[in-house]
Amino acid sequence: MADIRSLVLSVTSRCNLSCGYCYLDAGRDGHDMTKNTIDLALGLLDKSRDDCHIQITGGEPTLVPEKVEYIARCNQLKKHPARLAIQSNGTRLNGELVELCREYDIEVGVSLDGLPDIQEQQRGQATATLRGLRLLEEAGLPFRVTCVVTGGNALHLDQLALLLAGFSSCRGIGLDLLVDKGRAKSRQMEPPEASELHLGISRLARTLTLLNRKRQHTIQLRELDMCREAQTCGGTAGLKEKKFCHAATGRSLAVTPDGCLYPCAQTMYDRRFILGTVAGPKPPGRRQLQDIYLPSSGCRECGLAGACPGDCPSRLHYNRGQRQKLICSMYQALAEFCSP
Repeated sequence: MADIRSLVLSVTSRCNLSCGYCYLDAGRDGHDMTKNTIDLALGLLDKSRDDCHIQITGGEPTLVPEKVEYIARCNQLKKHPARLAIQSNGTRLNGELVELCREYDIEVGVSLDGLPDIQEQQRGQATATLRGLRLLEEAGLPFRVTCVVTGGNALHLDQLALLLAGFSSCRGIGLDLLVDKGRAKSRQMEPPEASELHLGISRLARTLTLLNRKRQHTIQLRELDMCREAQTCGGTAGLKEKKFCHAATGRSLAVTPDGCLYPCAQTMYDRRFILGTVAGPKPPGRRQLQDIYLPSSGCRECGLAGACPGDCPSRLHYNRGQRQKLICSMYQALAEFCSP
């Protein structure tokens, strides 16, 4: 197994929310990761020679703050500590958790899909999430926001930027398209139309540009940065050479609470992708994310051919048809915005 650069630790499969698009189908019932599993999982990084990143996630990781602290303490004792990050819905953030993140230099990501009415509709407990953001702001602790883009909020992404403009500690926004897995298969929430996504992304990019002119710390749009980097580097020689993430190079592992290993968080609990357990990793089976790429149909005729960031390979695997091509609308809108 290649040196691991990214380790995702799902410290619990439980969540206090029940988002209609959760690809892990997380809810109030589930299991928590034991300290022994954490020890074995962290041991997977012992032979990695490169800079490593640990993402603490769930479910909702703030349901088990003692496990978050245990990971942070164990990592701090390592000869070459990894960078730490936590992804939370923000509803259970409190002073102790905020201080924990500060003490151990844990990067904070909060899931936020829009203004309170949209957040309430798509996730729930909007007031609690905004209270958590305010705690981070009062502590001066930088945070980033992850937004799941659906048909319900695609045309209102600029409003999310305006909301975050009130937080000087906000450093960035990342956009996640729906993954057709878990509760998303129930179709409680549908993806946006391509035209809606194109327009919503364009509005968001323009709004952020205007807001950032007056901010000391800009709010970066992850996907816009990816497009600019791809254009600056001139893309790659061929579609199959694209490496969207560490999972696409076999240098990522996600660990479930029971210690099972998967290539990334989105493939967790899909037995077709299991890579063994923390007690005994095994060589990858036939399902490898390295073999999944953007669909070739239409790509070579696209104006972004050779300068496209590509898409998440697991998302490509689970999504089909128009869902699979929505990323194209996003990148095309951002490329137009970048054009002189």
